[in-house]
Amino acid sequence: MSEAPSPEIEAFNEIVSGVAKYLFIVRDSDIQREAIEQLNVLLGDLAQWKAAAVRRDDEDAANKFLGCECVAQYLLEEITMWLDLKEGRAEKAWERLIAAQQAIVGAIRAHRGFAHLEQNARRMVEIEHLIFPPQVFLSASLIVGRQECNICGQEYEDCSHVKGRPYWGRFCSVRLSDVRLDHIAIVDEPANRLCRVVHFSDQGGKRNLMTWRLDATQSG
Repeated sequence: MSEAPSPEIEAFNEIVSGVAKYLFIVRDSDIQREAIEQLNVLLGDLAQWKAAAVRRDDEDAANKFLGCECVAQYLLEEITMWLDLKEGRAEKAWERLIAAQQAIVGAIRAHRGFAHLEQNARRMVEIEHLIFPPQVFLSASLIVGRQECNICGQEYEDCSHVKGRPYWGRFCSVRLSDVRLDHIAIVDEPANRLCRVVHFSDQGGKRNLMTWRLDATQSG
């Protein structure tokens, strides 16, 4: 027999199921903005619930709330993406798309209870291919002097934490220091899909690779 969800999870599920109705470009913009406000409030509540789980020494609950935060962030990012597209902010919309995709991956990593979001991840890939033109991605090769774990503060190679895994409501990440750039390359699968070619020279100006708008080059 499965355990009944906590009041916090029930409140989360109710908000998410309501907000999910607005994940379409044709939804009214004012209603979508109200949904974003609602999600921001939810994110504040989730941070408090997660902190309470840590205080009562419940790592599983803390990671579950971390996953909930990722879901709420995903919804917020996608709704904002549609607003940006409707209001002519294509570059910002791309940033929101990538943030939404990352949030879904985060939720799946945070807790086993979010494995079903694989279908949402596939949906966001389909949206990317249907809505946005192909992008040219860049990747930087770096020479790093130190890699520090954000969980324990030790040198990453010397600690027991694994990058990308959740620990007490936080994802392990690596802080880089003493960094030097080696080279930049064009790649198909970059580590950061926000690193891309934004424009190129064309007809005496700069053509935006996203919108195809041609801006005249400023002289002097």
